[in-house]
Amino acid sequence: MSEIILALPVFLPIFGGLAMLAHRPGEGILRWNRSRALLTAALVLLNSLIVAAILAGGVDGERRLVVFKLYASLTVMFKLDRMGALFAGMVAFLWPLATLYAFEYMEHEERKNTFFAFYLMTYGVTMGIAFAGTLVTLYLFYEMLTFVTLPLVMFTLTKEAVRASRAYLYYSIGGAAFAFIGMVFVLGYSSIETSEFVAGGMLDLARAGQNRNTLLLVYVMAFFGFGVKAAVFPCYRWLPKAAVAPTPVTALLHAVAVVKSGAFAILRLTYFSFGIGFLRGSWAQWAVMAAAMATIFFGSSMAVKEVHWKRRLAYSTISNLSYILFGAALMSPLGLAAGLSHMVAHAFMKISAFFCAGAVMHKSGKTYIYQLDGMAKKMPITFGCLTAASLSLMGIPMFAGFISKWNLAQAAFDCGGAMTAAGGGDGGAGRWLPYMGVVVILLSALLTGIYMMTVLVRAYFPKTGEAGAMQETDKSVTDPTWKMLLPLVVFTAVILAIGMHPAPLMEFLMKIGGEVGV
Repeated sequence: MSEIILALPVFLPIFGGLAMLAHRPGEGILRWNRSRALLTAALVLLNSLIVAAILAGGVDGERRLVVFKLYASLTVMFKLDRMGALFAGMVAFLWPLATLYAFEYMEHEERKNTFFAFYLMTYGVTMGIAFAGTLVTLYLFYEMLTFVTLPLVMFTLTKEAVRASRAYLYYSIGGAAFAFIGMVFVLGYSSIETSEFVAGGMLDLARAGQNRNTLLLVYVMAFFGFGVKAAVFPCYRWLPKAAVAPTPVTALLHAVAVVKSGAFAILRLTYFSFGIGFLRGSWAQWAVMAAAMATIFFGSSMAVKEVHWKRRLAYSTISNLSYILFGAALMSPLGLAAGLSHMVAHAFMKISAFFCAGAVMHKSGKTYIYQLDGMAKKMPITFGCLTAASLSLMGIPMFAGFISKWNLAQAAFDCGGAMTAAGGGDGGAGRWLPYMGVVVILLSALLTGIYMMTVLVRAYFPKTGEAGAMQETDKSVTDPTWKMLLPLVVFTAVILAIGMHPAPLMEFLMKIGGEVGV
């Protein structure tokens, strides 16, 4: 009975959001606004506390809850393991702070009831992905994530928002079809009756070996299917379009819920479904590794050219998410740990960057890079936090981004060395790809420095004459209130803490990597 607690962080926000959505505020609109804010805050805080209690109970045991069985091996089950605990803990930490930020940002928006209802439901669905114990459960909540975030993407109901929501829906449906094919084949060749995730994979290797090339093709299809939400090239177009959504939504899309769920699903698919023992050294490994590297370079290159601030950050997300996918493609314990380290680091870096952009837009209405001249003087705390996030994204030592990129480079060298010693897998051509990955990481870091430093240089060192014009037109612009500043300060502190003292995090991540075998 104690395992029922695994379901609470999933269903509590979902049913809370549904109840809020069903409510139709009448005459006491002001009173309802206050009640809604209190209800949202209470549910989010309670949910995060429940997650904290679950994690405090330990993640080494076999804690699982079978919700129901659809048919045969189609089991919907929640399970707590180290990797799920990492994702759940990260989301539970970020969500209350993001909610606090949203209270201030959405203060003057209409349809706040709809916004916070789906905001709550997204929290629960994301927890369902974190605690998913089977591939069926993961796929179910992965699909639900599309439908609870779609109203958030199209929240403003402008033409751009409607177009963005259509692109998001079409890409997600297409990706879901490919992911479904992958699920069907994994279940068909599984050695586990319940389709439960198993460290090292659930395939019956004796049966799978008879149709190896078919299964490798299916893996690549599923990689790109789940990769739609991770914005892997060429399935990325929906993400920059979604920048039209309110900043709390784009922050969730880019840092917490959607894109991270895509990357998380790919890690589950690679290390806990197909298994690296089956995939490593195959043409499928080289194919997904090449796709990850191409996306890293593409996203960084597009970010350099983009002048709209939030869309620039969106292309940055495209690039950075594929760092995680590159870790998945390395198919080694260290590769998994390195990919997870960047998943954590990127969550704090990117949500901080988006919240800084949102704060500037909220206070000044400025959305383009060329409009930011001298803004750092007006908003010193905001741009101080942006500076920390930018340096971390660039991979500067003493910041979280350096740790994750260092781990990925080390994992790439180890993978390349292992492949060279083994003869390079299929024909030996693929043994150079991990080393090329290091080059791509370094080149991406250089491009990141260009597109992030451009913002900072304009903000801190405005052009002569433009600073004076800004002083006249933006006299009322200041840092936002504590509701928006507190999350930024906390995120900055975490970025610095991970960068200067990464040992506890890396020890935990190496335990996860050690579970998947060599």
